[in-house]
Amino acid sequence: MQIYKFISFKQPLIQQHNWVHLIFAKILFSYIFPILYSLLPVACFLLPKSHKFFALFKIEMHPHNFFNRYKISKIITVIIFSLFTFILITNQTLLALGQTSEILQNNNIENVTQLQSLTPISNIVYKPIKIDGREIFKVAAVAGQEIQGNSNTSPLNIRVRLYENNLKQTIKNCFDADTLKLTIETQENQTLVFASDAEELKNQFLIAITDLDAQIHGISREDLTNEIIGFMKDALIRAQRERQPDYLIEQLSISFGIILALILLSFLISVWQKYCLKKYQKIQKSIEHLKVSRPHIDEFRNYQELTTAKTELALGQKQQLIWEQQQHQNSFFRSFLQVNHLIVWLCGIIWILGNFPDSRWLQIFLVSHVIVITIIIGTYLAIKGSPTIVNWFAINSFKRLENQSYSHRKIPQAITFSHTLKGIVMFTLGCIGMLGIFQNLNVSITIILLALGIISLTVSLGGHNLVKDIISGMLILLEDRYAIGDLIDLDYTMGYVEDMSFRVTQLRDSGGRLSSIPNSKISTVHNFTKDWASIDLRIKVNLDSNLSQALQLVKQVANELKNDAEWGNKVLDSGSVLGVNSVSQAEVELMIRMKSIPREQWNVAREFCYRLKQIFELKKIAFNATITSKYRS
Repeated sequence: MQIYKFISFKQPLIQQHNWVHLIFAKILFSYIFPILYSLLPVACFLLPKSHKFFALFKIEMHPHNFFNRYKISKIITVIIFSLFTFILITNQTLLALGQTSEILQNNNIENVTQLQSLTPISNIVYKPIKIDGREIFKVAAVAGQEIQGNSNTSPLNIRVRLYENNLKQTIKNCFDADTLKLTIETQENQTLVFASDAEELKNQFLIAITDLDAQIHGISREDLTNEIIGFMKDALIRAQRERQPDYLIEQLSISFGIILALILLSFLISVWQKYCLKKYQKIQKSIEHLKVSRPHIDEFRNYQELTTAKTELALGQKQQLIWEQQQHQNSFFRSFLQVNHLIVWLCGIIWILGNFPDSRWLQIFLVSHVIVITIIIGTYLAIKGSPTIVNWFAINSFKRLENQSYSHRKIPQAITFSHTLKGIVMFTLGCIGMLGIFQNLNVSITIILLALGIISLTVSLGGHNLVKDIISGMLILLEDRYAIGDLIDLDYTMGYVEDMSFRVTQLRDSGGRLSSIPNSKISTVHNFTKDWASIDLRIKVNLDSNLSQALQLVKQVANELKNDAEWGNKVLDSGSVLGVNSVSQAEVELMIRMKSIPREQWNVAREFCYRLKQIFELKKIAFNATITSKYRS
């Protein structure tokens, strides 16, 4: 039996330039990156133009209210978050780089063949041997030798379990670290490694290194044995030290401090979230008030008069879109706080799990899936932020449409498409995120396509109405039958289009009732607020009145209304005097037809009657007028 004398960490297989890379990486990730990252939030408060950054989230920074409790909580949150981030990143980086010698020893083997990128040689497979989650080396075996397809009975898994149990048993035996020796016994096709000390540990069998193990590492069995023994002794001593009461008490104290910091930071973030939620609710009340202030609907099938509360509905729609943009920004910022809340707790938990040897495997598991977690968080934030981007494009479209003659129609279209596009963008981002997760988890593309095929078949069979709704919604948008803000009549219900998607249309009637109608159920649509509206005025005068004078005065009032600075942009033409419409025993009915922009016909008719009454009284012509509005779509 040959005795191996432990030599302190010499690195014969690592070339000199790797040490330069290591020193550079340690300086960069241990000092420069944590400092810059942790001081970034503080810099946003201190820089002169930091208000532009916080203006995105509607955070006010006026001097007169800077020291109220919300602003103080924001500053404290940023400072504590910065310090905690600095400590967290620095500690984790130092822990990772503090294990440099151990990692570099593993790299003595991996630098030769890069095991992470190894492809199984022919039918050879390999698996790592770990102590407390830390990899020592990889063992190999011939694939396909398991019993009846049970992977647990494969030679590779049996070897891994045997060697890891031997290492755990050696650690439990409480060996003397000062006198620990690793000895080897060379046989024809393998090398056995034993552990012993000057006290009770006597030739405890640890592992066996085979020619197959050396083959996947690309070095001889003797060189592989010499490399592994050094790593293994250091790992055993470290594992024993981490199970000592003093070490565990120290880690418990650190973990308790981490939990207290997490609780304090969570409280401050929650205060900030409540403040943002109050602003969100305030904006929501403004939007609801704007919706309530829309014109109310009477029995319009009999062409009764509409009472109008807002004359410029397009401006109201624009204001609603601006408030919705503020809502989306507020919602995105609250989601950003939630994600930071989650990340802080996740980092803290990972930190705590790494402090104890029995839970370190869970830390390694979470860290190994950090890409999946990042994809999930990134997709969530992208979905939350997509309505803000869509609304931004919609608001910019107002600026291009405001000075155009057809803006009264294009503006509702822009709003409708923005509402519909939000759902499409969210669905697309969700699909991209799921594909990214599947790819990272090495899920076969065949399984993904098969699942998509099954889902498509299920939708086509069980969701036939859903497909019809989506197709009908697309046709409604493309044909511009109606848009958000339009007043429509669907025979069985009537109201303003409050919201619209590819699947349903929501109408709000005069009683405040919200009706959700599947798009496939919509056949005949009467749109009362599209393109233009027609006003028919029937003016009745006495039989002895001068009809020529009366017709001339009617035409005069129509021309004055068309040329008026206030009303001219609401009247599309100067009116068409149709002449005498009917004659009865007591009166003669005159008729004039005028066109106005949608939603303004009743206001135009009222103003016309007001001016006509004044001029008829001046000319001493008695009359009464009846107003009828005919909409065109």
